[in-house]
Amino acid sequence: MEKVVIPAEAVQIISTSSKGDQSKWHVNNRWIKKNTLGYEGQAEVLASLILSCSTIKEYVAYSPCEILLPNGDTAIGCYSYDFRGKLQEVTLERLFEANFTTTDAILNHTALSTAEKFEQLMQQVEVFTGLDVRTEVARLLAFDALILNEDRHTNNILFLYDPTRKSWRLAPIFDNGLSFLSDEKDYPLGKPLSILKRKVKAKPFNSNFSKQLALYRGPAFINKAKLLQLLETTVIDFGRAKQVLLSQLNDPSFAHLFYEGSDCDD
Repeated sequence: MEKVVIPAEAVQIISTSSKGDQSKWHVNNRWIKKNTLGYEGQAEVLASLILSCSTIKEYVAYSPCEILLPNGDTAIGCYSYDFRGKLQEVTLERLFEANFTTTDAILNHTALSTAEKFEQLMQQVEVFTGLDVRTEVARLLAFDALILNEDRHTNNILFLYDPTRKSWRLAPIFDNGLSFLSDEKDYPLGKPLSILKRKVKAKPFNSNFSKQLALYRGPAFINKAKLLQLLETTVIDFGRAKQVLLSQLNDPSFAHLFYEGSDCDD
């Protein structure tokens, strides 16, 4: 496993998720994230491995690492390269706030169905940015259902703004650490996956993954044969995360996400 040294002058950044805080550092154009709740780093790496066997081009690749801290301690985590460049990042929530509103009025509206919440939010995004990202966001939610990502809140859907061209685009898929039951406190090791998987709640349009999965009606986008091949040949120890993924791959409700083929798309 690659070793990543955190310089003494590096500033520790506390990233807040729906599950608590995680330590990370920005060093030499790389984001280094330390495991806090369990095996978030392995979950990140496994999620990007799946995406490498998909038709999705815009995603962040994560690599496992051992983190050497300035005080001499070591920790396990992962790293990725900074994808922002000179573009400004604006979360979905901040996009609404910048336009003097919030997502709450839609997401907390009990009379709206999941599909209606999704459509109303996407309509507003199109008004604010000029982007129609219905297919991309619905596909993201389908991917989240597959990996059991419980942290896709409105600050984990990101847009990038180019102030020079005054243009918007959807950011690559990133921050998938709270997936595959990686929080070992909430999902203790040794307990049956069938029981633990039922405890996981989705975000942001519905707490039920199936309801969000149903939003995606596009073409299959994951090469299952290649994914299974990589899972067999990789030297990375994914621990329980691999067991969770294999369990999900056997679930017929995800069959429409996979296409036939032997190679990942270039």
